[in-house]
Amino acid sequence: MNDRRALLTSSAGMRLIAQTTLYNNGDMARLRSFIAEHYTPTSLEAESAVRRAQAWQIVREQIGRLRVRQVIGFDKLHVIVLMQAERELDALFLNEVYVEEEYPHKIAVYVHQRIGG
Repeated sequence: MNDRRALLTSSAGMRLIAQTTLYNNGDMARLRSFIAEHYTPTSLEAESAVRRAQAWQIVREQIGRLRVRQVIGFDKLHVIVLMQAERELDALFLNEVYVEEEYPHKIAVYVHQRIGG
């Protein structure tokens, strides 16, 4: 199974695709709305949608867009994806997403961590 198909078969993968698409388009208002709607209340209590969107804006200004380099692991509720940045080709980023089991599969955890470069 290719990486794109793996992500499309996972609720966590679909959330990762949606958020990454908004991030890559640079539409931070829509990204903030996505976060507000698709993150669990507990995760939003820890860090608001506004703060999360601001953090992603800073990341985008520093490294540019992100693209999937390899899906490391996935199941319906969890994905681990290696991503590469537009401006820092030698840097790799590990993105890990967990979603709730119940529909609409809100994001409980989203980790974006630099691992190389």
